[in-house]
Amino acid sequence: MRARDILLRALGAGALALCLGAWSGAFEGEGDAFRLREPGEALPQVTLEDLSGERHALGDSGAGPALWFFWSVFCPNCKEVMPDLAQLQRDWGSRGLRIWAINVDGDRFSNAVRSYVRDVELPFAVVYDRLEGEYLVAADPLGVAKTPTLYLAGADGRIALRQVIEVDFEAVTLALGKLAP
Repeated sequence: MRARDILLRALGAGALALCLGAWSGAFEGEGDAFRLREPGEALPQVTLEDLSGERHALGDSGAGPALWFFWSVFCPNCKEVMPDLAQLQRDWGSRGLRIWAINVDGDRFSNAVRSYVRDVELPFAVVYDRLEGEYLVAADPLGVAKTPTLYLAGADGRIALRQVIEVDFEAVTLALGKLAP
């Protein structure tokens, strides 16, 4: 049994998110499946459910750029940048930006996620990553091992920018200017 499986069973997916920052080397040796994806690589095609159970296809080519923001309701850095993400959506939504806040906490903490989202009134979709077998369908293919992690991709689905832990909105805005002038 893999160490990640043991931890998931012992703590639940939500508590795992609390440990991600301190457990950065956990996936070393797991092969290519868990490496951080680089600019130029494609986002995976995944379907995730939002807070109301509606399914959304992420990674499909669209009319504009997509920002995938992996977060935990227990992550202070994640919650700190949510207002800036909301402003980014207001500023760039008319140019096709789609923001997906992908929560990695798991079903066990859905009430905490719903409460937080209701309190802050986010203007973009919040979806739950989910376990399929032993893997998170969105986070694991992208090598997400810490929150927050942000991926910005163009309409072609190719990654233009990746940020881990510290979100630099100046760099995000510069990249968006190239993707959606």
